[in-house]
Amino acid sequence: MDRFPSRSELSGPEMASLREIVAASFMSRGSLPADRRARLVALGLIQTGMGGVMPTPMGRMLARQ
Repeated sequence: MDRFPSRSELSGPEMASLREIVAASFMSRGSLPADRRARLVALGLIQTGMGGVMPTPMGRMLARQ
């Protein structure tokens, strides 16, 4: 992703998931549906690692708008 996604590009459930991940800083990969997780990763808002997902700096900024 070469640009900052806008809030309008996310569905309500995607935005809710992003905010939940930002609030927790780290969540189990299984806590999100695979398609939602894949889309948030593709948009550069979260990243996967150590068996879980965590927000990227861009994801933190968008979740707090």
